[in-house]
Amino acid sequence: MSYQILQEGVFFKENSLKVKVMLRDPEIPYPLHSHDFYELVVVVSGRGKHLTETGEHPIGEGSVLFIRPGILHGYDKIDNLRLYNILLGTEVFSRDISDLSEMPGFKTFFLQPEDNIPMCKLTSYQLTETIFLLREIKAESERLDFGKGSSAMAYAKILQLVIKIARTQNPKPKTSVRTTAARLEPIMGFIEQNLNRSLTLEELVSVANMSASTLNRQFKAYTGWSPVEFHIHRRIAYACSLILKREMSIEELSEATGFSDANYFSRQFRAHMDMSPKQYKKLWTGPRS
Repeated sequence: MSYQILQEGVFFKENSLKVKVMLRDPEIPYPLHSHDFYELVVVVSGRGKHLTETGEHPIGEGSVLFIRPGILHGYDKIDNLRLYNILLGTEVFSRDISDLSEMPGFKTFFLQPEDNIPMCKLTSYQLTETIFLLREIKAESERLDFGKGSSAMAYAKILQLVIKIARTQNPKPKTSVRTTAARLEPIMGFIEQNLNRSLTLEELVSVANMSASTLNRQFKAYTGWSPVEFHIHRRIAYACSLILKREMSIEELSEATGFSDANYFSRQFRAHMDMSPKQYKKLWTGPRS
């Protein structure tokens, strides 16, 4: 059976960086096909089945796939599937970049056997960061004015994207890390159950059954945040989900996530998401190109 082969020349301009970012909104069923370039797929929302020669695999919000040249793949059983296709010419992805190839996560995800299509899952926070980065890559790669550094900037941001994805591929944790995770599991559960209000350090210490200094030290080593900071971060993530699911004012969002007032909520949202709640909503629901 013959399959369609998509060619570089159809998608990339001559004498320019061979990069193209396309938002498929919505994606449509697409039979098995291949291409002579690399493709990185980031699923924004919805769900569907990703087709390969060996079968079909479920994909949904936050799924990331990496397809090498010559690999057959497609999409089927789609339900409101929206995704970004990042097309990369072969020479773009084959450059030798410092210690990139030495990253365990890069090897795990981007250097798998030739006939395999690696897939990983981003958290809602990681997905938001990725979408913001993809929009910047798209804007830079589509600039027509020469001499403004757009190609270099687009390439730099592609490397940033690749590294971010590679860093999500954590190697098997050491025993000490697994032990810390087990000790912190009760406090993590307590935090997730209380995203609609603020928590004091005293409450967290009581649930964790350890001293404040020990809790802070272990929590920061495991998550990069103090327990109180992490709780705020999770409440902001909860606010993000509310923004997309409901029509709520800033005041309503602030109340639903337990912040003292709308201004404080907005400041915390910007500090964690690097954008306002209004910008976040527009990022996901605004006009699509």
